[in-house]
Amino acid sequence: MNVPEDLSKLIKGIQKDLGGGALITNLSEVVTPFETRLPTGILSMDTALKGGFPAGSLNQLFGPDGAGKDYVTNLVIAEVQKKYGDDANIFWMSFGYKPDKEFMRMAGVQIARSDEELRALGIDPDKATDEQRGRSVGNLLLIDVADTKQSVEQPAETLLNTVLRLVESNKFQLGIVNELGSGETRDNVVKTLGKDPKMATWASLMTQFCQKFYSAIRMTKDGGVNKTCVITINPVRANMNMMSAKFNPYSQGGGYALKHAKAVDIHVKPAGFIRSSSREKVGKEIAWKIMKGKHGISEGAEGKYAFYFNRGVDLVTDLANTAKAYGTVRSRGRYYYILDYEDQIEGGLEGVVELLKQSPELVEELKIATIAAAHEK
Repeated sequence: MNVPEDLSKLIKGIQKDLGGGALITNLSEVVTPFETRLPTGILSMDTALKGGFPAGSLNQLFGPDGAGKDYVTNLVIAEVQKKYGDDANIFWMSFGYKPDKEFMRMAGVQIARSDEELRALGIDPDKATDEQRGRSVGNLLLIDVADTKQSVEQPAETLLNTVLRLVESNKFQLGIVNELGSGETRDNVVKTLGKDPKMATWASLMTQFCQKFYSAIRMTKDGGVNKTCVITINPVRANMNMMSAKFNPYSQGGGYALKHAKAVDIHVKPAGFIRSSSREKVGKEIAWKIMKGKHGISEGAEGKYAFYFNRGVDLVTDLANTAKAYGTVRSRGRYYYILDYEDQIEGGLEGVVELLKQSPELVEELKIATIAAAHEK
């Protein structure tokens, strides 16, 4: 770092006073992790996120039951596997239930089936084909305390310290912490039912966790850039504050520390059922809104996407709608056109969707062009 001599002496004095614990450098030389993004695969959301969740940050998905929070994180896991292949390292931890592996596979997560899963499907494990068994890509680790004899007594401090150790290792691209708002601190978990809990301990714990999380991101042991992205999944509860409930019917756990520490905060909620021509419920619309966004992310951006039961998110329809919004799919008269191709597509945007579903190569080409168009705006 080239600085004037008097300023250099000042910096050396500060470093000496702090026992060498101060890293002072020119901002132009600082390398940040935020340029790396982990996409969801839902293009309307990814364009608002400027490519996806920022690496080296703490983020949150929150919303009521049935909002598809788990599914979005499953999509992110699948995208990390695509990006990093066998070098992908991901951890998944929950304060509540275990992950649904079949639900994860529906989102594109590649996890090999165990012998027990094959038997449940009526397949002899010894005769299973490679296609039936599947293949795990990278390392997807479940951090689970539910199998230990003292699982009921495991306080939130233990679990969050485990998260910090995983982040400090700088070996993971992604971490998922599920049901964050369901954690209980050591002071409360040892109490028997009926005893009054200590209400402030959770907020205090989250303050410590957020401080230590970003310390781990900033100061890696090897001096490199920590690109671990952690996404927490948080349920909501009814807002009992009569003054604010009119404008925001939900409240979430974690206190103000988590509120301010998050780089991205996305609220998802069901927005109505999708019905077939026979009026049968076949899926639901999910509405999303970015409540908080740092690192160039479009705070306040919102949208909707379709989720179909037993099939997942309709990513191609979302791509077509997003491409139309950014001009990479255009209409002229009764025809639609994709990119600069002059092929006339009939049937409206539905015709575009049908064509895209038949051409994975065109899907990727359109996705790349739409992301580029979004960056130019």
